[in-house]
Amino acid sequence: MIPDTITEQKRNPIKAHDYFLNKCRKDFITVEILTRTGEVIEGIIDCYDKDTIIIHNEMTQIMLFQHSICYIAPRNGMRVLLPEIPKQRSDTQRRTAVFISANAV
Repeated sequence: MIPDTITEQKRNPIKAHDYFLNKCRKDFITVEILTRTGEVIEGIIDCYDKDTIIIHNEMTQIMLFQHSICYIAPRNGMRVLLPEIPKQRSDTQRRTAVFISANAV
């Protein structure tokens, strides 16, 4: 008999930085990376893992350690992750407030 814990595998949640980096890599989005030393590096992400990011530009290919990065931003203000647009409620779903005057009680 197989215990339930073996058949039920836990899924690891997708982390925001993994989703962001993968989207930039797949779509060949040019990113701007600011390092802790203040150097700004622009390029396209080739690959990444938990410790490093490899990017390339016209001149060279660069491997950066993730602990040395302050931020990564898409160039030209491009949005990678689109915000969810809240759905509009229909008139039947809107709640109306009912007020009872003090004189009616």
